Amino acid sequence: MLRLVKLAWRDIWRNRRRTLLTTGAVFFAVVVISLANSVQFGTYDAMEQSVVRLTTSELQVQHPRFHEERTLEHSLQEKALDIDELRLAHPWIVAASRRLTGFGLVSSDSASAGALIMGVDPVHEPTVAGLLRLDSEETTLTANRPQSVLLGAVMARNLGVIPGDSVVVLTQGYHNVMGAEVYAVQGLVRTGTPQMDRATMVTTLTAAQDLFSMPGRYTELVLRTDRHTTAREHAMRLESTLATEEAAVLPWQVLMPDLDQMRRLDDASNAIFYVFLLLLIGFEIFNTTAMSMMERVREFGVMMAMGLKPSLISGLVAMELAMKVLLGIGAGIVVTAGVVAILAGEPIALSQDMRELYDDFGFVVDGLYFTSRPSIYALPVVAVSIMSLLSMGFPILKMRSFAPVKALRAA
Repeated sequence: MLRLVKLAWRDIWRNRRRTLLTTGAVFFAVVVISLANSVQFGTYDAMEQSVVRLTTSELQVQHPRFHEERTLEHSLQEKALDIDELRLAHPWIVAASRRLTGFGLVSSDSASAGALIMGVDPVHEPTVAGLLRLDSEETTLTANRPQSVLLGAVMARNLGVIPGDSVVVLTQGYHNVMGAEVYAVQGLVRTGTPQMDRATMVTTLTAAQDLFSMPGRYTELVLRTDRHTTAREHAMRLESTLATEEAAVLPWQVLMPDLDQMRRLDDASNAIFYVFLLLLIGFEIFNTTAMSMMERVREFGVMMAMGLKPSLISGLVAMELAMKVLLGIGAGIVVTAGVVAILAGEPIALSQDMRELYDDFGFVVDGLYFTSRPSIYALPVVAVSIMSLLSMGFPILKMRSFAPVKALRAA
């Protein structure tokens, strides 16, 4: 076996041009696909984490019908779930905070606008989401000022109010009880997402409970986990351990389907590009393998005349191809790892036009991020290996019909 390996290694360098062509094609495929995966996975992870942890966070515990119907009748009692017990039973829960979400009409002296009203715990909310940390006036909600609110910057502009002014809020609360209250605008929120900046009002959880006539109740328990990429698995694990059937656990993929669908669409478009690239690489590998067989007919005939079995010759050709492919894969991984190691800590900044383009779609992206996780190499390595295995079928089938006399005569 060792002698066969030495012979294969010698043979691949007899025609350096063909070897370098095959190895270079594999190298190119590995580098291109691995770098594309690195920037795709890294940028999407950064974008998803930024968007998810801005508002919804990774998980939310809600009434099973609240997400679909969005009515306050589908709410939870504060006594139903113990946050400390949840965190103790599930160490991957980093932080938790209750919210009360409803809808209402916000009015100033000159205009009115519909709003998504969010009542948050001013102490725990900053630990699960970044909404309160985006207050442009560098102020935040506090429990000792319950009659204050934060308005989306676009909403405040449409209403013609600034921090220090007052707004009137009208709502239809729990069990259709009407609510009305006057609030002081404490600050403005600029999330970078036009939809949120145009229709968001944030107040304290206590103030929202009073406004909606829901003392001791809330609509969402927001949970931040150690990794946003494992939200689905965490949701299934948590829901199976809840003691009440009046609560459902939703991952961010369900809460923000547009973001999840956008990534899936981008993955599909990239997969099409990868398929065409890999097909080209596969045809090149097959072509060099076939040419190697055709040019070495006399050599194989002599080897068979000397008593070498066709199976060993097939193994020799397959080993030569495997060596070329392994050289290309190894070189590609080394080069890609070096490039990613340099770029992983320094994202490539996007131009202002590109950032505005992403903002129009509701996503906050400030640069291209690279990730060094091993999964970026999985697709090119597996795909090229499959292409190589398919190409190895040619010499195996060819050697079955090989006869020494015919080979020597054909040469």
